[in-house]
Amino acid sequence: MTRLFEIPPPNGDPIDAPPVGTSLFRIDHPLYEADSRADWVAERLLADDELFHDKVHVPAKAKTRTVGVRGAKAITYSTFRGIVDHMLREAPRVQSVCIPDDLVEQALYDGPNSITHHKVEQGGQLLSRLFLHYWRAVSHAFDEAWEDHRDHLLWHPHGLAALASLGARVVQDQVDTYDIRQRYFDEVLEGVASSVSLAKSEYVGIAPHELTDHLLQKLAAARSGSRRSAGLTAVPGTVGSIDWGSGAVPASPDLGIASAS
Repeated sequence: MTRLFEIPPPNGDPIDAPPVGTSLFRIDHPLYEADSRADWVAERLLADDELFHDKVHVPAKAKTRTVGVRGAKAITYSTFRGIVDHMLREAPRVQSVCIPDDLVEQALYDGPNSITHHKVEQGGQLLSRLFLHYWRAVSHAFDEAWEDHRDHLLWHPHGLAALASLGARVVQDQVDTYDIRQRYFDEVLEGVASSVSLAKSEYVGIAPHELTDHLLQKLAAARSGSRRSAGLTAVPGTVGSIDWGSGAVPASPDLGIASAS
């Protein structure tokens, strides 16, 4: 993404004015636009944790990504990026909390080395950590399905779509109630897994075009009926009121950046 800011001509001699269209600075960063944000988050999830290292096949040319043997992977990087994009689009409140529009606008004005730009990146880090909490909880709760790509729906397109939609709801609700430590995500998914099987044999009679919605309904119903303990309020007001500081991560471990616990 490119943003150009024109320098206004001075009030004096027009000869001293810079050419029309002269840019004060230029910023290209995927977090600044919703359409490219999924790329940054997906890269971060793969770079910061080994959860997906044997699940996602990525091109060797991507130096920051974990690379492995194609045949051992469950999904492609393109599919993984699509999952992240799906969650982002269905979790607008989370995006507004982690990366507020007014913060992005201010960062665009302040420039690429500004405090506000660092705040945007830290918001992206928090967003990535919340998504990672969810998928790690999925891997723990549905451990058999996580490892078995053949006989379970977890890595099947319908299963991934349903779990991504569920994930957007879970992350939004956890942020709304400040329950954003890993253990709170684990509680939610353990309750879901106790009521829902992802074995393909359980869905033999379901038409393919109905499978995603059918599975999502089951997952959502199980989540609504599960018991969850209240989390600790990490900060007063909203998570969006966090004072990020110039370059430091939030001090509270409940925010899930300094620690994954």
